[in-house]
Amino acid sequence: MRKLAFIVPAAIVFTLSASRETQAGGVVNNVLLQWRALADGCEDPKQSDDMAMVHVAMFEAVNAIAGKYTPYTSAIAAKPGSSQDAAAASAAHDVLMETCPDQKSQFDAALKKSLGLVADSIARENGADVGRKAAAAVLAKRKDSKAQGRDPVFPVVTAGSYVPTLRQVGMIWAHQTPWVMKTPDELRPPAPPALSSPVFQRDFNELKKMGGKKSEGRTAEQTDIAKFWAPRDVRIVLRQLVGFPGRSLVDDARFLALAEMAWADSYVSMMDGKYAYNYWRPITAIRSAQMMKSDSMVADAEWEALVNTPPHPEYPCGHCLSAAAVGSVIDAEFHGKMPTIVLDKDSVMLRRYTTPQEYIDEVAEARVLAGVHYRNSANVGKAMGMSIGKLAVERYFKPVRK
Repeated sequence: MRKLAFIVPAAIVFTLSASRETQAGGVVNNVLLQWRALADGCEDPKQSDDMAMVHVAMFEAVNAIAGKYTPYTSAIAAKPGSSQDAAAASAAHDVLMETCPDQKSQFDAALKKSLGLVADSIARENGADVGRKAAAAVLAKRKDSKAQGRDPVFPVVTAGSYVPTLRQVGMIWAHQTPWVMKTPDELRPPAPPALSSPVFQRDFNELKKMGGKKSEGRTAEQTDIAKFWAPRDVRIVLRQLVGFPGRSLVDDARFLALAEMAWADSYVSMMDGKYAYNYWRPITAIRSAQMMKSDSMVADAEWEALVNTPPHPEYPCGHCLSAAAVGSVIDAEFHGKMPTIVLDKDSVMLRRYTTPQEYIDEVAEARVLAGVHYRNSANVGKAMGMSIGKLAVERYFKPVRK
């Protein structure tokens, strides 16, 4: 069954969560996830690649010791017996110290704890040295990658007239150096449908019926799906896919690095498209439908979307794009045999996915049901994201021939 949303006793949810972590073979203590959690509190909301830098640096460090895949930067020499855990921890620490220096005491304490788990002092120090070199190499390569400046304010067209006081959110991302694409516009989609087209008219009426706050066409489960994904980062699925028996630390490090590179580029590509076309959101179109002079699209000045509409242009769908980018990497990593993913909300609602496609499709469906994206935009976003994920897998971290 693709979708699952129901009320269950909290004890059952906690049992499911605990059994997942036991099955994962020590996932709770995984060095990659420990430092990922620290990086969660460090991401710069004006940039999209901080987490990618952390995971790429950890991969570079672990892979320098394992020697299983091609590196992102250049080969780093590692002494035999170097600790992979120490290497990963040191790499993450040094990247986070650069991106969030105000959290130095927290990162230093975490590094001390991570290194303390490595009993062999020589392996520990050799691994830490590899991690420091990996972090330095990644930071050097990405030194000029961040978009400079701030998102612009809305221009004043007429003296005395109100304009939104928020900045044009996300525009700066469109100028960030990509990880896997060659340029921010490499995968820019074709222009969105003309307002007189059958596609737009179909999507307009679907949104008006299904995406409104007072919609009677949406089922209770569809409302749950829309509300579940509205405030969430699509990367929440990644944690559940790390630490399974039979997978090495370098395999998981590579997987997370590829997923984060693809996710970062999904934001670059998304904002490139959004500000290239400046397409209106459903709430604006539905409230102003009289401007289109079409009998098939009737205005409703009081219409509201189920969730708050994001403060940037509509096309293409961002959640759809980033979920597809991550999902495409998941699919390539697990070769069509992805472990089942179970997500909960406040210990009462479960989302369950047995394939990456189920996850990708539901995230996209959620944005339509939430009233913030047209069906066509969701489909275009999914296609763009799939392409980004495939580029990541095709262009980086290939197995080394021995």
